[in-house]
Parts: sequence; C-alpha cells; structure tokens
Amino acid sequence: MKLKKICAALLSAALLTSSFAYASPKGTAGNDGSSLSFLGNQFQVSTMTAEAANSVMRRPCSPDQPMLIVHIDTWNYADPAKIIALIPEDIKPYVVFNISLSINWSSTDHKWLMVQDGYECAKSWLKTCADEGVWCMVQPASGGQCHLPDYDSSGNIVNYPNKSQFVPHADDDYENTIYAEFFRDYPNFIGFNYSEQFWGFESQDFPVTPIQRYQHFAKLLKLCNKYGGYLNINWCANYWSAALNPVAMLKRCPEWRSACEQYSANLQLEEKYTQLGFSEDVESEVLGAYLSGYCGNYGVRYDETGWSDSTWSGSGDVTKEQYRQITGLPIHMERMALNGATIIDGPELVWADDFAEKWGGIKDGDYSCRSWDTKDQYVNDTLGFFRKLVDGTIRIPTRQEVIERTKVVVIQDNTTGDNHNKYSTYPTLFEGLYRMSGDGNLDKNYNPYKSTGRYPTIPTVYALRDSVAKSFQVQIKQSSIPSRWSSISAKQDEFNKLFASDYYGNCYAGRYENTWVTYNSNKDGSNCGAVLSLKYNTCKNLDVNFNQYGNALIKEYSDRIDIYANNFDEKAQTTLRTDTFKISGCAAKPSYSAKDTGRNQTASQISESYANGTYTLTVKHNGPVEISIQCKGNETGRLSNPKESSVKAPAYPSFYTGVRQYEGEFFDTQNVEGNVANGCGSGVTGFWGQGFLKYGAKNNAAVRDTVSTTKAGKFDLTLRYSATSDINNVDLYVNGSKVKTLSMPKGSSYSDWKTVTQSIDLKAGDNQVELKSNAALDGSLYLDCFTVKGDFGTGTVEDPDPINGKIIQELTVFDKENAADWSIYYDAKVGSVLYGDRDLTITSMPKNLVNAEAIRTACDSKLSTNDLGKFTAGADATIYTAVDTRVVENMPEWLKAWTFAGCSVTTSNDVTLMLYKLNVKKGDVVALGTNGGSGNSANYIVFAVPQEKIVKGDVNLDGVINGFDLILAKRGMANGFTDTRSFDAADVDKDEKLEKDDITQLQNFIKLSAKEFTETPVTKPAPAVLTEPADDPG
Repeated sequence: MKLKKICAALLSAALLTSSFAYASPKGTAGNDGSSLSFLGNQFQVSTMTAEAANSVMRRPCSPDQPMLIVHIDTWNYADPAKIIALIPEDIKPYVVFNISLSINWSSTDHKWLMVQDGYECAKSWLKTCADEGVWCMVQPASGGQCHLPDYDSSGNIVNYPNKSQFVPHADDDYENTIYAEFFRDYPNFIGFNYSEQFWGFESQDFPVTPIQRYQHFAKLLKLCNKYGGYLNINWCANYWSAALNPVAMLKRCPEWRSACEQYSANLQLEEKYTQLGFSEDVESEVLGAYLSGYCGNYGVRYDETGWSDSTWSGSGDVTKEQYRQITGLPIHMERMALNGATIIDGPELVWADDFAEKWGGIKDGDYSCRSWDTKDQYVNDTLGFFRKLVDGTIRIPTRQEVIERTKVVVIQDNTTGDNHNKYSTYPTLFEGLYRMSGDGNLDKNYNPYKSTGRYPTIPTVYALRDSVAKSFQVQIKQSSIPSRWSSISAKQDEFNKLFASDYYGNCYAGRYENTWVTYNSNKDGSNCGAVLSLKYNTCKNLDVNFNQYGNALIKEYSDRIDIYANNFDEKAQTTLRTDTFKISGCAAKPSYSAKDTGRNQTASQISESYANGTYTLTVKHNGPVEISIQCKGNETGRLSNPKESSVKAPAYPSFYTGVRQYEGEFFDTQNVEGNVANGCGSGVTGFWGQGFLKYGAKNNAAVRDTVSTTKAGKFDLTLRYSATSDINNVDLYVNGSKVKTLSMPKGSSYSDWKTVTQSIDLKAGDNQVELKSNAALDGSLYLDCFTVKGDFGTGTVEDPDPINGKIIQELTVFDKENAADWSIYYDAKVGSVLYGDRDLTITSMPKNLVNAEAIRTACDSKLSTNDLGKFTAGADATIYTAVDTRVVENMPEWLKAWTFAGCSVTTSNDVTLMLYKLNVKKGDVVALGTNGGSGNSANYIVFAVPQEKIVKGDVNLDGVINGFDLILAKRGMANGFTDTRSFDAADVDKDEKLEKDDITQLQNFIKLSAKEFTETPVTKPAPAVLTEPADDPG
C-alpha cells in the first residue's frame, strides 16, 4: 500500500484549515575562576534594543495546549511523510515534528558523516511537513557543533564548515538570514531546537564559544518573538559544564539575559538526560528558569544515554540492562502533573525507542516502498501517556499554581569560588529530602528518581523576574544556606513544617489536588509501596504496591478512584508483573472496570477481594491499564471541586502554497541500481536531501511518488538529476498517462547536478508521478529529487458534484480530498477494480452481487474520521457494504444498524471484506459513515441491487421449504454460503448467526412439528442519516 498517499490523506482535515491558531502567549571557567582555554574570553557586550514582547504564537504552548515533539531524525534516514503518518489522529494536532539534523562530524577528516548540507535538507523536509499541514521545528545542533551558522555580537558569521553558504553579516533583526527565511517561507514552522548545549564548543572546526552561541540565541529569541515562534534549548550537565548552565548564562551573557527578560514567552527550556550525574541539578535549574519568569515553557527530553543500572558502581563502563522506555514515565508524570511542564520531546534514542525502518520495505504491486513503524514502547509509554493529557485525565497546573505548591525557591547569588559554587545548585540541597538514599550530589547524582514526593522540586534561579515569581513563600539566597541549615536534619525540620505528609511508605508519591503521581523508585525493581491518605474520596486510604517498572497516575473523586497503571517491558512482553491497589474504609464492596490500552500487550489478569471494609485489586499486567473503582466510605471533611482540565487541540497551520519537493531516496522503486539513504561518504556531493537514488540503466527501471493538490491545473515539474552519459529514454508519466520522454544531457560527474523542467496536468487530490525506462540507458542515472511548482489552491477542496447512478443517486462525497477517486459502475464482478486510487481487484464475491451497481470508493478515504458521504435510493433496494475484517473488530457506529449478510468479498491483496446489508425504499437517504480512520485497513465498498425478498427457510431460493433447504443450510453452516440470500433464509431466528438452533428449527418446520420460526433478532439502532461535515472538522 502506498504509505505516502496514506500520509497525505491522514491530514486532509489539516489541509482544509486556512488560518493560524491565534492565542495570547501567556564555555567553562576553572576552579580558580580563570577562563579555561576552550571557552576563551568572550565577554564583549552589545546592548539589545528594548521592545515590548507582543508576538502572537503560531502554535501556542501552554498547560491547555501541551506539546509533543516527535523527531524526524536523520539517524533514522527518515522519510518525513511516513513518520508523520505513524502518529495517531487524536494526538497529531498536539505534535510538533522536529527535523533533527543530528550531528555526526569527523574531526579527523573534517567532514560531515551525516547530512552533507543541513540547510538544503532542512528546507526539503520543511516543504514536506508544510505540504502535510503539520507544525515543525528544525534542530540544527547538538552541543557546539551545528549545521547552521552562528553570528557574533557584531553580526559577523562565526567560522564553521558550511560558512560559505550563508550571508557573512547578519542584520540586527536577522531578516537577511536563513533563520527569518524559514519563518517567512513556511507557515507551519515554529522555531529552532538546540540540543545538549553543554559540549563541543571552541573546537578546531566549530570555534564558536558558549558566549557567542548565547549572543546568537539572543537575536534568535527576538526573531522568534517577531514571528510567534520558539527557541527550544535542552540542557544536560557534566562536571565541566557548570559555567554553561541556565543560571550561568543569565549571569554571564547580558545580551541573553536581556532577551529572556523581554521575550521569555518564546523560550522553551528542557531537561535532557544524556549525561550521568547532575540529575536534580538540571531539574532544579530548568524548573527554576520557568518559575522565575525567564522562559515561557519547559519540558523533558528523556534519553537512554543518561541511564545507569542499579548495579553500576559509578566507575568503569556504565551498564543499561535495566533500562526500558517506561523508566522515563515517572519523570514525565511528575513534571507535567505536578510541576507544570508542557513539553515532551523525544524520547531518545529515536531509532531504538521510537521509530524503526522495516529493512527491505514493503511491496505495493511491482514497486518496493521504504517503510517505518513505531516501536511498541513508544506507543505504549510515550503516546499512551500523552493521550492522558489529550483526554483530560491529566491537568497541567499553571505557573502560579506550581509556585504556590512549591513554596521554596533558591536564588543562586554566589559570585565567588569555583564554577559549581557560582552557577550550580547547592551541593547538598536535595540530600535528606528527595534525593535517593545511597546516591551522590551534583556530578555523583546518577539517579533521576526521588525517594519521596512529600517535598516538591526545589527550583534554583538566577533571579525572580516578575510579580508571579516574587510570590514564592520562602525565598532563600544560596549564599545563606550554610548558616541557615547547620545540618541535614535542620533542613528537614524546616521543610517538614512547610510540607505535611500525605502518605507513608517507601515509594514515590506526590499529590496536587485530586491527582497522585506514584511509582517504584527502585532502579533494581525491588518491591515498594505506600499508603496514601485519601483527600477527595470518602474511603480512608489507598495502599499501592509496585513491582519492577510499576507506576500509576491516580485520580480521586468522591465516589470513585481512577488509576492509570503502566509497567510496560518491551524486552519481556509476555511477563506479567503484579501491582496491587488496596482501599480501606469502604462502606460496601466496591466494583471496578478495567481495560488494557497498549499495543501488542499481553492480556492483564485482574482479581478482586473484599473483607472487613478493605477492597484489594490485584493487577497482573505488562503495559498500560485503565482502571476505575467505584467506591465510597464514611470519612468526612473531604476536599471537593478540584480543577478540571481544559485542554484543547491547537489549530493546524495555514495552507502552504509554495513549491513541493520529493526526494529520490524516498521514491518507490522497481529494478533500480540502489538507494543511497545517507549520501555522506558516497563520493557524490551537492544533493539536497539526506541522500539520492541511483536509478541505474535498466530497461525496466521505474520510480514513483505522489503529488497532492487541492486545485487541478498545470504545474511545472523540475527533475534534478546527474549522469555522465546523455539520457533520452526515460518517460514521465502522470496518473498512468505518458507525458513525455525526457531529454537529460550529461554532466561532468555525478556531482554535477542538472535539471529538466516539464509542464504537467494534475487533478485535485492525489496524483501518481512516475519515471519509467523505455529502453536500456547508455549509463547510470542518479536522481536527487523533483520539485513541483504551481497553484495548489487554498487548502479548501471544492465541493464535488453529486454522482448519479441508477439505484445510487445523488452520491455526495464528503471526503473532498479523495472525492475525485469515487465513482459508480454497474457490472461488479471478479476482476473489477475496487478503488479509484488502487489497482486492487475483486477475487471472489457472492453470486447474487455479480453485476450489481457499485460504488468504487477511494481507499485513502479510510483515514478520514468523519462521515464519507451519502446518497439517495433511486428505487427500493438492498444496499451492501463490504467492510475490512480489521474494521469489524471495532465496528463504526453507523454500521451497527446494518445486518450481517453472512458472506464476504476477497481482494487481490488478500484482504477479506465482510458484507453488511440494509433494505431501503425509494427516496431514502443512505448514510456512508467513517471507515474508522485506521491506516491499517482497507476502505469499505458499496453494492446496490433491487430489493431482495427473503423467505425464511427457503435456503435454495426455489420458493419451497423442504429437505433440500435443510441440506443446503447444513452445508452452509460447515462451509459458508455463496449467496447472501441463502444465509439470510437459513438464519431463521434472525440473530445474524447460523447455528444449531437454526438447523433444529428448520428441521422441525419441515417435519411440520412447528408452524413458524421462533425469532431472537438482534436489537439494532435506527439507521442514521449523517450530515456533511464542515470544511474544518478540527
């Protein structure tokens, strides 16, 4: 199946939206203080002109509109369209796709080993994201190494490998740079993501200093404010990086501090888990930047790289045997449900934990197609958790609420001593509070987990910027800590007076209002638990007990307790581990409901017991389980009216009208020489994406891609190629019709890329573009990409004209994106083409539907979650809908009014479509609803025949009920029917199943021992007449 076409259809709703979502935007020094050589003396200051920060965000990010950053990563050699296609429709509106130009640079050979030209690759993938109608940002850097240029405080470009591509001097507003270009050219672009800003500065090939980087950041932040975008920086730390941490850069770089004071809403800061050590220091400073008013949003970028097993001693090679992606879920839960984080970025490593290419791809007819899939752990852990934000289960508290809950802030006011003293958190700040027992401080703080949730995270800040920040109840200067707390116990005494205990036990449990975050904080997986003092529910306590990887998000209500528990172990998916939830003080035996929500999840085993007012639910599971326990007790004085989530999906970007670009390395192929997914090291230069395609010289070679437009018309297709021989025997086809044999003159080498332009006609919707050899080529042909330029419309597809048949009249297709591929035909039979956008055919069907009138739908319409269309019956008729068995498992509501017909249609790609029927009268309006919105299915098809009259018991349809009908009914029960009418006649009790009771009743009727059939019909809703969706269903 053509995955790129699927991806285009997935966002048809997005492409209908024509406006932005507008909302108010809410180097290292030595221990003696001297500058180390790799920092240099970069302290020159130029004052930034002050101006009000008043930008309207293109894509707002807030507690009501959280952000999931999904990586389109060059380490994955990723096709952006196919990565986009993997994200579920309910989550996609919240997603920002990060075009991750991952860094792989050879300092020995002084060349890129991954992504030869970051600027051109970024533009290409930006075009794809814009065409797909999704939000995106670009990650140009990891550490100091960067694919895009830095400009110093004077606006001069800092030396780096690709320096010659860019303007040497940046205007003060950066409008003459590529940074403004991205904002201007791509309405879906929201900013830049700079990763791991703690390493790689002042090297031979990347001499940029940390101060120069942050001077550059200051200008970028101002630019982001102008265009309503974001500068996203993720921070992790090691022993030598204290002078680069968030507090340090506010202290050391005045330009940066001024920009943060003016444009804080445009800064996103993230905790990054790449390094061992400084876990709580990083958390404290990142949270501190947010709560103190120096950044607008913060989040987490979890990373396997920073994990260490419980068995690791702190020296030698670190082991990661106990790592699973689920180990990041406790961090996400606490940061978002308790501390106000609004962003999940990643997690990493992307190719290990998120997406993986299916090597060898998949077949679609004669074409081979590259294909990617999501990892189970990404679906069950990250996407599963984010869905709890989307559905309102988790409410993210506001900045003011977090400050009120947190109470304590530390202001890093030290100006002397080593860099840790001047910039890091106080070394023993977390010890004796929530730092895990046996763990160390600062660089020896390897464990990201916390021993208790009694004490909120303590933020460490540069200063308190605004009135909200200044509302902290307890403001402590870091320089005063030695005299304030003479011992760990003295610190504990002060915190215990501020924070009452809500629970007792040895696992983590933290609460805000009616939401509890609980998890097993033992890296080794040893059992732990806690007894939670209920605050909203009228029962007394909830005792939770977790085994390895166990965690639960718990919500209290007056009459129930909801639990989202997850312990998914991708390395032992069939192993069930036991977690228990014990409620004491019940007035009567509670009841529960539960469902597994994971993919490829072993079924959970849940048991209950009740005695003496205590209810125990034992949950053996491996993956996410949603549990609701209906329970009440007799406790009084409970809290009530917790704040409810008001999460709402951001609008999609405005429609992109610019040039589309289609990379050769992502083409579907036949008989080509080879695909170069990563062109670095190939000996070929100058390609625009991450790689290119070696088309080769075979006479039967071919490639294809899909171009979508909402407006039909003429377009210019420009093919970028290289060859060392003239090429005159490759034909260009559009939608199966030959356009022209292309003439491609040779170049001097395969790095000498040429272009050839041809005018083509495109229809509204999807268009298949192919290049096919008509004979052997004189030499190998390389293909970089092709671009398409023209009027793609406004994103709103015009209403299609109704289609009229004989029985099927006034067929109106609501799925405008794919309406051009719908049609009516009159001779359905084996060999008939099923869909207007696929070459799939019928291989078997019931004989009573041969030569039926039929609707040839678009297979891509399956991805719409809205109603697909309607028609008016031109005569009394029986209408059949053939539905993929994978859809039947979760039958759409509109089809539940139809009757199972007992037969199926099979297709040339081995899909079985089960038949359902509905009798209608002339003039009735027949509703055609959604196919379910799943890409892992085929769309339904529709047949219409004159209304069938069924006589129950007349299985062979000869007008007489006798022994021959009984024989045929028995054969049908054993082997199936070839005529839906025979199944209907044999189903004498009308329960839509052929079973022993039907045979017995038929036998008794023939023997005259029964004069009529006893019916037990299935209760069905009335058929619905569905209305056409609005142009913007989102």
